Amino acid sequence: MNITSEVKEIILQLPKNQLFNSREIYERYFIDFCMESTYSKIINRMQKDESIIMFQKGIFYLPKYRDGKRVNIRQYQIKSFVFSNNNDGTLVGDGLYYRLKLSKVIAKEYLYYTNRIDELSKKIGNSRFLFLPFDFDPTTTSIIQLMDVLCGFHKITNIDLDQFHQFLDSSVKLYDDIAFYDIHKILRYPKHVIAFLKTILDDLGIDNVLERYLSTRSIYKIPDWK
Repeated sequence: MNITSEVKEIILQLPKNQLFNSREIYERYFIDFCMESTYSKIINRMQKDESIIMFQKGIFYLPKYRDGKRVNIRQYQIKSFVFSNNNDGTLVGDGLYYRLKLSKVIAKEYLYYTNRIDELSKKIGNSRFLFLPFDFDPTTTSIIQLMDVLCGFHKITNIDLDQFHQFLDSSVKLYDDIAFYDIHKILRYPKHVIAFLKTILDDLGIDNVLERYLSTRSIYKIPDWK
């Protein structure tokens, strides 16, 4: 079997509509016996005959068809290209607000925090991934999502307060001062947002020591969240 056939055999076995990095495929299977320039030419020919589709530079997928039409790559497939384990990242921003039913506005760009990228920021399609050096266990993820919602509370269009209260009921149960400290060291939340969180936790009877981050001489404006 020649190298062209071997490359095609490996790549054409990949699941349809699953993004793959052509460089990673090369390094995993072919680096020891095929020049990268030769491999790149094979990839280019496969792209030209549409056996694979370029999603963006260096990222491809095997097309899936339904009723004769190519099926578009979906959001979860972009996210799964970077991380599929919940302990490796979390959705934030407009995409999170829509998923939580706080807003009816569909996100134009999806934002994720993840520990699965080698750079500080990575853009893939309509998704941006930001690096955070955390294990996204349930407590860490819950606090990050909660603080993201509180930071964006003022800009969520026609926020559904009933859904917001449901979100609070589940998320505050996982609140932990030590986990908050570790997250705050990296994300550096504004004091008025920490004051907002403390108001909520105090109101819901959740013990906390958030006063250590606040000034006793300041008055923080708390949004009408009830």
